[in-house]
Amino acid sequence: MTFIRFVVGTNQERASQQSGVVTELRLLKESGDLPEYEHAHVEEIFEWLNEHLPVPPFSDAQWPRDAVAWFKPGARSFISKFREIIAILEEHGRFVRTMTTSDPGIIRYEDEYQVVASSWQY
Repeated sequence: MTFIRFVVGTNQERASQQSGVVTELRLLKESGDLPEYEHAHVEEIFEWLNEHLPVPPFSDAQWPRDAVAWFKPGARSFISKFREIIAILEEHGRFVRTMTTSDPGIIRYEDEYQVVASSWQY
């Protein structure tokens, strides 16, 4: 099984220096740099994700700080929604990398669409 993750950062940055695209989109939204039409679209994306994507218990878990989420291959609708996020971020100069792996590390959480895993590699 191949897992997929989207991060903001260059190939030269260490994994700990990269951020997930949802976090980066939230920061962009809060910066005030989005035109009104994009601001509304971002709100729609966040609402859709909050309604459909299970939220791992990040605040409740005693996970290492390096635990990150990876989509499973069958999470097509979520990956598609993330591609909308990527388009917005790239339009505003954020470099987005797509990472894939068959070994995301030690799985700390799993649901139908994603895993949260920790690994020294990511």
